[in-house]
Amino acid sequence: MMRLFDLKTNIIPRVDPNCDSISESLNYLKIFKEKNIDKICSSPNFFDLEDNNLSDILIDLQKEASKIEDLEIPEIFPAVVYPLNTNITELNNLITINNSNFIICKFPTNGIPFNFNEKVRYLINNNYLPIITNIVNSPVSKNRKALNELFEIGCLFDIDISDFFEFRNKKTVKIVKYMESQNSIISISGISKLNEIQRSFNRFCKQTGIDKDKLEHVYCWGNPALITNS
Repeated sequence: MMRLFDLKTNIIPRVDPNCDSISESLNYLKIFKEKNIDKICSSPNFFDLEDNNLSDILIDLQKEASKIEDLEIPEIFPAVVYPLNTNITELNNLITINNSNFIICKFPTNGIPFNFNEKVRYLINNNYLPIITNIVNSPVSKNRKALNELFEIGCLFDIDISDFFEFRNKKTVKIVKYMESQNSIISISGISKLNEIQRSFNRFCKQTGIDKDKLEHVYCWGNPALITNS
């Protein structure tokens, strides 16, 4: 049976969009488990998290889940998504994926931060390993020079499959193919937002040329598991 690991999910009550209560969070987690998503990263946006303590919230969420008989939920790991239009070089105590060296960074939907390369280099120089997300929904996807600079710096990329379908056009398909040709994709996330996972996987693989076995076992399980265990 296929096992899945979604590296980027929204389940934090009163922090994440469309998640207003603990009971709603638990319902999402139950649905994820029914979809064979066995592991997730709870990845709120840095701007949304504010002063909330992510680890404490996740502990409380799992305690509430344990009170409900026969409720199975995925294993949860902490992470935070840092937009590259924030002053990431001035932030202290950056939250990485499960306290590993991997950190999720997001390009804004509108515009390319003029000093994004300096921020990414700063992270690498401080022993972080940036995983860049929101590529298909960002103007950087149309800027081959900026994208190649990220390759040269040593960034890895996460593709949100639900965003891919929402914004899919010839350019988004082309950019995913290009990133795959550069061996720069480390994970495919957004699985939890799909209604029909297998059908969506088939469509994605047909459109991008990515091997379905690689999608399921490497990008949606093996690599995320290695990241959280590193």
